[in-house]
Amino acid sequence: MMDFWSMGPTAAALALRARGFSLREAQRLVALKVRHERGEFREITPHARLLFLRWLVEHGYFDGDLPVLTVRAERREYAGHRTTQRPD
Repeated sequence: MMDFWSMGPTAAALALRARGFSLREAQRLVALKVRHERGEFREITPHARLLFLRWLVEHGYFDGDLPVLTVRAERREYAGHRTTQRPD
C-alpha cells in the first residue's frame, strides 16, 4: 500500500499509472483521496442507510439477504440444472 502523503499526489498518480490505471483514472483517484483526507466525506448515518435500503427494495434491487440480481442468477442456474427425473 502506498503512503500517499509521503510520496505526494503526483508520485501517487504515477504509481497508479504503473499499476495499470489510465491517466484519467489515476488523476480521479488522487483527487478523491485528497478530498477524503480534507474531510469532505462523512460516514453515512443509520437513517440514511435505511433510506437507501428502502430505495433498493422499492426499485427491485434488493430482496432479503442477497441482492435481487444475485438471487435471480442463482435461481436461473438452479433451474438450468434441474432434472425431470424423480429421485428414488
